[in-house]
Formats: sequence, structure tokens, C-alpha cells
Amino acid sequence: MNTDNSRDLGMWWWAGIPASMLILTVYAYLASPELMTLLIRRDESPAGGGIAENGTVLVLLPGIAAGVAVLLRQRTRLPWWLTVWLLGWTLACVYFAGEEASWGQHYFRWGTPETLIDLNDQRETNLHNISHWLDQKPRTLVEIWAVLAGLLLPAWWRLRRKPPFGAAAWRHWFWPTQVVMPAVAIFLATDIVGMVSKANDWPAWYTLGSNELREFYIAFFLSTYLLSLWQRLRQEAP
Repeated sequence: MNTDNSRDLGMWWWAGIPASMLILTVYAYLASPELMTLLIRRDESPAGGGIAENGTVLVLLPGIAAGVAVLLRQRTRLPWWLTVWLLGWTLACVYFAGEEASWGQHYFRWGTPETLIDLNDQRETNLHNISHWLDQKPRTLVEIWAVLAGLLLPAWWRLRRKPPFGAAAWRHWFWPTQVVMPAVAIFLATDIVGMVSKANDWPAWYTLGSNELREFYIAFFLSTYLLSLWQRLRQEAP
């Protein structure tokens, strides 16, 4: 794992944004139910999606741009299979952002095509409400990857004080760097709060573990992963 943060993303991004969302969440929770609703409101609401849901789309856009930039300008510096891996994550971010916005329906308010009305359980222009294989199952795999590669392994390597991989090693580009850890840590805490509140039927805690907040932090992890790769490739150019 690369432990030299001097060539990585700035702290304002990797720490500032997830910390700001966390502070906003705690403030909204303590301030008023109306503000909390504005934060975590889902897109099927007549008023549209809330801050977290729209924020999920926004934070994915720079990651998508970074993934495309690497594929167009830096792919020759990566093994072919790592380029395919990167393409997969870039497309995953496109899918994630598109589905969150129902591919523009939530912003431009068009009607749902007839072909999707009977298939989609929320009658929206998206795919993730059609099947678990297009929503919950891939989401679970991404969350496992985030916790493993974005939190547990970096923490383990840091405790062992393992030296960074050289730029010539595929691991240097494959594994996320430490800049993804704050987002994944807050995601995991949010997920635990959600599970505990449901298991113990504590309605007052439900909103703190909402899907919208968890999705925001996972989106931020993915975007930061791609942005970090782009930044380091540029900074470590031969």
C-alpha cells in the first residue's frame, strides 16, 4: 500500500467531505425532524431527493471523470487486467450515479417508459428496483470490498508499519490508499447503527442508519479510490 500521502489527494477532500456530512447528520438529528428529513429524503418523495441522495450523485461525478482520464491517458502504465478492473469500477460509478438519479428522471421529471412500469416496483426509470441482482447483491459485494480494502487492510498494514509498495508493483495501483479510510469508517459506523436500531426496534435511531447515508459514503469511497489513482499516476509520472 502506498503510504506517501504527499502525492495523494488533499485532506480537504478525503477527510473534509465525509466529516462535513457526519457533522451535518448529527446536527440535523439533534436540531429537528424536518431537517433530518431534508437530509435523508428519498427521490420518490414529491419534493425530490434530499441532500444525501443528491450528494451521492455529485461526489461520483469527479470519480467517473478520473476513471475516464486514466483510461484515456494513463492506461499504458498499468497491466492490462488492471485497466479492465479500472474500467469495471468506472462503469460501476456511472451505473451508481445514473440509478440514483433514475438516469435524469428525478431532475427533468419525465414519465416512466411503459416497458419499465410493470417491471419496476417503484415505477421509476431505473434498473435496481427490478431485481435483487441489480441492487442488493452487487451492493453487498461493493460494501464488503470497501470495508476489506478500504479499512481493514490499510489499518493492518499501518499497524505492521509495512513499507509502501514501489510504483512498479501492481499492488501500488490496485489497492486503495489511506485516503479512503475516513469514508469507509463512517459508513461502517452508520451501517452498525442501522442494524442495531432495527434489531432492537429503536425508531429514534433509524434515520442515523438510513440507506441514503450509507450510499453516500460508499459513493465517496469509490470516487476517492478513482481520484486517488488518477492523482498518483499524474504525480508519479516518469
